[in-house]
Amino acid sequence: MVTMGYLRFFIYPAVGSILGFITNFIAIKLLFRPKKKTLGIQGLLPKRKGEIAKRAGDIVNEYLVNSDEIRKKIDSDKLHDAIGRFMEKNKIVPWDIPIVKKTVNRIVTALLIDKDGYFNKKVIDAVIDEGMVSGIVEKKINEFDVNELEDLVKKVSGPEINFIIFTGAILGFIIGLAEAFIAF
Repeated sequence: MVTMGYLRFFIYPAVGSILGFITNFIAIKLLFRPKKKTLGIQGLLPKRKGEIAKRAGDIVNEYLVNSDEIRKKIDSDKLHDAIGRFMEKNKIVPWDIPIVKKTVNRIVTALLIDKDGYFNKKVIDAVIDEGMVSGIVEKKINEFDVNELEDLVKKVSGPEINFIIFTGAILGFIIGLAEAFIAF
């Protein structure tokens, strides 16, 4: 009977650890499975893929890549050089007079760059509307097969998913150990 009393300090944490591992493993699997509705249950990604795609697009557009950020990334010197190359390639100025080419280039650059040295907001807003970036992200996510999306999520968060699963085992162990001390 005394041996059984001490044995609970091994059994309870072991059982708690196994249960914690299994429940977190199942919870992570339920993010992706079942892929098709089964008994009224469907995985989070397959069920809400469209909604997740829409929200991801909105988040990317609002916080990461929008017309203001794109505008700031267009360097005025690079733009000036690009205009020169474009004019040269497309024979915008038919005369081979360097001063004329340089003047036209400066005029075009002045129209495209604002007083702060960034690409003109009016021009960029005419080219890139607010929904363009979010629409691209949403479309790309919706084009993913659920299996591809699962693989992508696992590639991005593989170590964290494993950490969540093993944290369940550790917490189960701690709870089992606490129960062993409280029991009897």
